[in-house]
Amino acid sequence: MLLLMATGMNYMMKPAVIIGNGPSRKDIDLDSIKASTFGCNAIYRDHSKIDFIVAIDDGMIKELHEHCDCSHTTLIVPPEDECWESADYNPLARRRSNAGMNAMLEAIKRGHKARYCLGFDFMLEDQEASANMYKGSKNYGPETASIEEDVYNRLKYFDWFANENPKVKFIMVIPDDSSVKQMHSPNIVAMRKSIFKDKAK
Repeated sequence: MLLLMATGMNYMMKPAVIIGNGPSRKDIDLDSIKASTFGCNAIYRDHSKIDFIVAIDDGMIKELHEHCDCSHTTLIVPPEDECWESADYNPLARRRSNAGMNAMLEAIKRGHKARYCLGFDFMLEDQEASANMYKGSKNYGPETASIEEDVYNRLKYFDWFANENPKVKFIMVIPDDSSVKQMHSPNIVAMRKSIFKDKAK
């Protein structure tokens, strides 16, 4: 099923911006975003005013506690059970989740019915799906890098997660010359980055 291209403002009720660390978001001015922002892991190194930062891995949690100035940020460490795929999705072999999915869940808990998702490159067709802004830095070594199987599983889990939250719109902000891998949940739509940047001014 082809994703719809979101161009209007019909998803603006209680919006939030969920920020992954894929390179596709690197030319977006995150500090100028006026909606509630939910970031992941090492985003604090470059942006000090993200409203919520989510981390689920021990090394990153330790780094955030030691070095993150949380005067403008709420640090969220989810309960252990939420750091794994839902038992409803995969009851027999639950895989470890990722901070991006947990950030989406935290936005839902806070009543956001629409969310713009930046830097979730595992769903892009024509870019390195496992790339990360912080690859090779502290807590982003080979032991934490995604492999092809991880990317496939993340895509399937995200599709299921969106379908389980039908009242929430997931607006995937993608490069203008890119496309999104096939997903089936009808509440996942795509928006060109140039359109998002124009709306975020």
